Amino acid sequence: MIDDDNKQTQSQATFITTKQSFDASNCPAATIGLPPSVEPVKPDPGDYSYSGMHDHGPLPLPKEGGQFAQIIGFVNAAKKASDRYLTEVIEKEKALAPPVTAEANQQHKRKRK
Repeated sequence: MIDDDNKQTQSQATFITTKQSFDASNCPAATIGLPPSVEPVKPDPGDYSYSGMHDHGPLPLPKEGGQFAQIIGFVNAAKKASDRYLTEVIEKEKALAPPVTAEANQQHKRKRK
């Protein structure tokens, strides 16, 4: 039981739900190989993207289209949408955050030592 002298307060969180669908109607299938105008070149060390070239010469052309190309297209679209959304959230939080003063920054550095 809560009496008037000892009131409890509860904070209520606000939730925003964003729903997006990625399907063949709004996502193109990914290109697996190189675009038609790009020549195969040996990739730089550590670059594991498809380059069309191996140490010993050109690679055969990969099969384009199909279910896997469509799935990769869905994933690429979802990643772009997620990046846009998260960037927007971060920018809003930065705009709402109080400015950090040089004095507050110095106090924070002293606490960390």
